[in-house]
Amino acid sequence: MRTVIHNGHTIRIPGMTPTGMENVTYDGDVVSSKRSILGAKHTFEVEEDGRRVTYEVKLGMRWHGLSGWAYLKREGQLLFTDR
Repeated sequence: MRTVIHNGHTIRIPGMTPTGMENVTYDGDVVSSKRSILGAKHTFEVEEDGRRVTYEVKLGMRWHGLSGWAYLKREGQLLFTDR
């Protein structure tokens, strides 16, 4: 599990799980849920400071298949990556 704090909001990005279930949370609420073995793209919108903003989370598998990577973008701007 990766945790990113941005502008006082907490985004939790899942790691790879044996069941393939990926739940992305924003301030403790599940905002995107998908089942994937190799990783998926999650997009969600939230209201911050009175306006709607779009987040994008992409999860994938490293070439050796033993661990995953992730990136997080807000309004197209990269906030986090461990790719």
